[in-house]
Amino acid sequence: MASRPKIQVVWFKRDLRVEDHRPLTDATSRGPVLPLFVVEPEWWTGPDMSGRQYAFMAECLGELQTALAKLGQPLIVRTGAVTAALTEIQNAFEIEALWSHAETGNAWSYARDREVGAWCAEHGIPWHEERQDGVIRNLKSRNGWAGRWDKMMAGPITSAPDKLTPLPLPFESERLPDAAEIGLAADTCPERQLGGRELGLQTLESFLQERGETYRRAMSSPVTGAFACSRMSPHLAWGSVSMREIAQRTWQRQRALREIGGKDVSQFRGSLVSFTGRLHWHCHFMQKLEDEPTLEFRNLHRAYDALRQPEESDAARLAAWCNGETGLPFVDACMRYLSATGWM
Repeated sequence: MASRPKIQVVWFKRDLRVEDHRPLTDATSRGPVLPLFVVEPEWWTGPDMSGRQYAFMAECLGELQTALAKLGQPLIVRTGAVTAALTEIQNAFEIEALWSHAETGNAWSYARDREVGAWCAEHGIPWHEERQDGVIRNLKSRNGWAGRWDKMMAGPITSAPDKLTPLPLPFESERLPDAAEIGLAADTCPERQLGGRELGLQTLESFLQERGETYRRAMSSPVTGAFACSRMSPHLAWGSVSMREIAQRTWQRQRALREIGGKDVSQFRGSLVSFTGRLHWHCHFMQKLEDEPTLEFRNLHRAYDALRQPEESDAARLAAWCNGETGLPFVDACMRYLSATGWM
């Protein structure tokens, strides 16, 4: 029986980029790489996901597919369970290691990761998970957490690999399914943000060079916040731009403003100080979920417990709130804006 070609599998999850992607870079140094993305219908039809998120993800994935193809090895897309995709790959190749970024998700993704870990253990395949944000697993104390965040974000940004060795056997990607094909309901969001690394970097630069000047005082208003906020949240959520890249570009802009000096830039400098604090907050609250995953299912304040499953008599009021039809102008305007843009 002929031996199977040995490969490294890089599993892309919420890190849809080739720049500052250490699992990809580290795997490339070990041998031929199979880049993998798995569409998991069971996850996408859960309560946390929606059609607008799928559309944003698909746009990010399109740019990732282009980037990997230029490096020499296209992305392999599969639909279904991750373990099924890995089994298919293992039947064609000898997987020497699985590489990915660590993920702080929900209970469903945690259970999925446990299944993947069990599959790797059963097949004697090491799974290397690397951090891409400030979350620390198995953290025993929060003392010094902020300093550790700063140290990690100040680390070197990993360049994309120069090239990827094409797979030694033909192994074709499947088509990315449409949202309806995986059970997602129609989700019209006509003014949502568009995905992809190029737009993510453009959005970041427009914030750091212009829009962010009034961030400190404008971010809390539904009117001015739409312009003055960074709008990087979805790009962080899907990893088209890394947290390390955002932090370092922000620090670089702060240094440039400090060199300019004077009252004309004091507002901008203060705004970027506030923005840096929010970057910490982004990871701080993910760390809370990592440390106490029951937060997904219970309220910190028990007075809110009954609101998760409203009584039938409240169903009409809940629908009015969701649709922006309560008759309270400020509430309704915010909800309609959220429906139209995906942002509030």
